[in-house]
This record gives sequence, structure tokens and C-alpha cells, in this order.
Amino acid sequence: MKLDRMPMDGDTIPSDLWSVIRPRGSQESFKRAMERYRPDPLQLLFIAEAPPAYKVNRLFYFHNIQTGDALFLEMMKVIYGAAIGFIEGQGFSRPLSAKDVRGRKSELLDRFMADGYFLIDTSERPMPGGATSSAKLALLRLSLPRLKIRVKELLGGRGIPIVLIGGVTHEACFGPLREEGYHVINEEMINHPARGGQLLFRKKLRDTLNRIGRTQSNFF
Repeated sequence: MKLDRMPMDGDTIPSDLWSVIRPRGSQESFKRAMERYRPDPLQLLFIAEAPPAYKVNRLFYFHNIQTGDALFLEMMKVIYGAAIGFIEGQGFSRPLSAKDVRGRKSELLDRFMADGYFLIDTSERPMPGGATSSAKLALLRLSLPRLKIRVKELLGGRGIPIVLIGGVTHEACFGPLREEGYHVINEEMINHPARGGQLLFRKKLRDTLNRIGRTQSNFF
């Protein structure tokens, strides 16, 4: 699938994608949106902490989101920077901007899927409002048995690389998944971009993907 440089005008969204435009947040709507973009074959699995609160309605796979989607934006800058007009250290090539990236989200997610990428969360439910890092860690550890089942169903074998996103996610999941024989490739945690760690997120994710040959030069 070829992803051209981003045009300025928006595209008409195909009718079969309206179910993921931005439905009312719920566990079921999150699951449907994720399944729409599940790749076959899956070549690289990203695992983050937990979905956003249902009330904010900002899942990674939802369209028509105008704010609060740092994980999607920053990941696209790393993986598809050339296509969206983003250069590290310089920003977006004018007149392109984050608004244009959001306007092309369905196309970028299609490319993300076509390249075999998939993102899931350790916990299938949002974290409680105001939860501390220690509380989140405890909840993620409770989610590990179910996560292992989901990862097994997604990956089958254990050679497919996994990238853990966020400090709490890494602390909860790195050891248990490695002990199960899974190929978790980031031994160091990757900062979550929604918590002021955008630069570190991009640097660490780029370095991690470079180690397995998943650089932009492979795609363009």
C-alpha cells in the first residue's frame, strides 16, 4: 500500500468506516474499532497502558479527534514522518500541521495496518480517574493473565517483536512477557508522549525500531 505525501484537502470517508469515526466510548466500541485495524499478518505489536476514559472518547483507532491524541500523532511522526511532512528538529514542512495529520487519520491507520502494525493496551479498561503510578502498576499486573492470552492469540509464535510504551507498562509487562519467551525489543522504557515526553518518546521509539530495521527508509 502506497502512502503519498499528505495533501491539504480532506478526503471523503468511505461508508464502511463510519463505525470508527468517533462512536460513544465503551469497551465494545473500543473493541470494534481495534478489530477494524487488526493486521493480517501482524508483524509488530505495540502495547500501551490502558485505553483513555470512555467519557473523553479518544481511542487511538477513533477518527475525527481534534485534541488529546498525542500517542497517535507522535507515533506517526516516527513511522511516517516523510509522508506527513515532519522532520525531527524542524517540525512540519509548511503549510502542513498536526491538523492535517488528524484529517488523514483513516489513511494513516490503513497504512499502519498494511505494514503489519497493531497497538493494544495492557488493561482492556481505562484506569480509574486520579490513579497513582503505583495503583496503575497494581492494576496492570492484575491484567497480565488476560494480556498473555490476548498476545498469544494475536501473535501465535513468539518471534514477532513487541514494543512496550510507557514506564508503568514496561515495569509491569517486560519481565513477564520475556519469561514467556516473547520478543520484547525495548529493554528500556519508552516515555508515553501524553505525559510531556514527546521528544523522548520519538527518540526512544525511533532507536528501537532502527534496531529491527523498521525505519522510514523501508517504506518510501
